Amino acid sequence: MSMNPQPLNNSPETSCSWFRCALAWAAWGYLFSVILFWAFMFWVGDRWWGATLVLFGPRWLCLLPLPLLVPLASIFRRRSLWPLLAAAIVAIGPLAGFCIPWASFLALGSPTIRVLTCNTKSHCLDNERLDALIRESNADIVALQGCWKDVHVQWPDAWHVLRHGELLIASRFPLQEVSATVHFRTGHSRPRENLLSCIVTLPEGELRFATVHLQSPHFGIARLLDRHTGIRPSRSDLITKEINARWHESEEVTSQLAADGWPDIVVGDLNLPVESPIYRTYWSSWSDAFSVAGWGFGGTEWPQGTAGIHFGIRIDHILSSFRWRPKRCWLGSDIGSDHLPLVADLCREPCKPLAEGGVLKVNNRSGNTVTVQLKKDF
Repeated sequence: MSMNPQPLNNSPETSCSWFRCALAWAAWGYLFSVILFWAFMFWVGDRWWGATLVLFGPRWLCLLPLPLLVPLASIFRRRSLWPLLAAAIVAIGPLAGFCIPWASFLALGSPTIRVLTCNTKSHCLDNERLDALIRESNADIVALQGCWKDVHVQWPDAWHVLRHGELLIASRFPLQEVSATVHFRTGHSRPRENLLSCIVTLPEGELRFATVHLQSPHFGIARLLDRHTGIRPSRSDLITKEINARWHESEEVTSQLAADGWPDIVVGDLNLPVESPIYRTYWSSWSDAFSVAGWGFGGTEWPQGTAGIHFGIRIDHILSSFRWRPKRCWLGSDIGSDHLPLVADLCREPCKPLAEGGVLKVNNRSGNTVTVQLKKDF
């Protein structure tokens, strides 16, 4: 008895079925990959050098599969659009850091003050764009970092200016210096200023204000990157030292701020994205103006990436205590630095402030609770 072999089924319907199945796997795999990528950055960033590269890298690259997968899913398997939609939401929101100004609809308090901060990277000597920005922004308080050289700014008439090294605070209201600190940074031969705090005398009373400039991991990142191999793990020693130094510096600076009376507003170049564990440990007690009142990704620093990759990182911040609520926050115009200015309107909360001697509790890196005695405000 003869047996005839069955022909293989290579019909277009079978090939299309396999393609739909592969497309479904690709869509769900992309969703899980984005979630794992976000969790890796969120929990391991600024703890291990590999995740720190992700934290300070071009996160928009995670969106690249969408232009390919979405059209294919629309044609061959529309059910796969749902995991792709979920992946896009995670990639654009938690991973890439897109912000929606929901607090703009809730900020009903008054009065309102406008604050401007920028790391000038020494672009503060006869800089017409900086002068125009200060004049046209109508800011009440201006904080500049990176004033390493001579400073010559066309301040409006009757403005008050405080300067300590590279840190500068200027305001239309009187200023009284409270403290200024320096810190030895990894890779630097001399100490650098990292905190300047003051009291701003508003018509309604005193406002405690501080500007900071914390250590950057960019030297260690630059050492890790290689033009030929991309990354050289054998060069991770510097970035590991920088990570440890940045944890220590944030702890020192927030301890000093607590000793000064816990300021109402802290601004400056923290060199920390809001997803960083360092930021969440030491700085999340304040409300981040762009996180709650800004629109978009808010990249304030635009480093020169490798292979011509252009991207922004949101490492400059305007932070406010419970006494002041962010009402609006936006990026200012370019002044020639690789940092963009950040501007915010903040309104006085209508609630009754804590009396002198009130207590605020903050967690440190070790998980211990630090009790801060608050000084009386207006």
